[in-house]
Amino acid sequence: MAGICPATVSSDGLGTILDRVRFPSELLIIEGDAHRLLWSDSLSQQEKAGLRLRIESALTGVHWLAAEYSSLTGDAIPDTLISRMIRAGSAGEFGKVERLARDLSSRFELNLSVFSSLRATVVDLDNAREIDQNLCRACHQADVGSVDRLPAYQLAKMAKTMTPRAFLARLINGVRGTADTVLANPLTLGQVRGLMMFYGATDTFAE
Repeated sequence: MAGICPATVSSDGLGTILDRVRFPSELLIIEGDAHRLLWSDSLSQQEKAGLRLRIESALTGVHWLAAEYSSLTGDAIPDTLISRMIRAGSAGEFGKVERLARDLSSRFELNLSVFSSLRATVVDLDNAREIDQNLCRACHQADVGSVDRLPAYQLAKMAKTMTPRAFLARLINGVRGTADTVLANPLTLGQVRGLMMFYGATDTFAE
């Protein structure tokens, strides 16, 4: 859904942290995809078709992600807004989808400080470099304007065109494990921090 290829990484993964960040990550991804669909002049017709399909697919699971997030955090999720966003997607009203996703995202913000690139260690950065070399580059070679419907763009370029929080959302929800891990994101916290640093998705957190 997030536009990043599945990858197998040998690790214990993010564990319970992942359960708390899937919903805010998906909101950022839906908002970003809707914005690109509406406002990017560089997209091919195939890319636009792929974005529409990806947004529609993401919206089918957003209620479940909201329920998961609410059960873990105790935060009440405004079901009315989510339902409106889903109906807007079904009607092809992607401007409304973008606005509603942005509204929800501002209320249920992805905690960037936990994953801050400034917290990456030398080991984290070395691991990120190895993951990029051995896994990511095999898929992520496309540029905007691709004739593919769901192209895997170069990650370094993606990081430069997104906010650090938006890029983080795609690392969280866009990386998949294997059937043995029920496709859960296999990256560790340190690996995510390292990838944020490696791809230049730097931020201002210095905690």
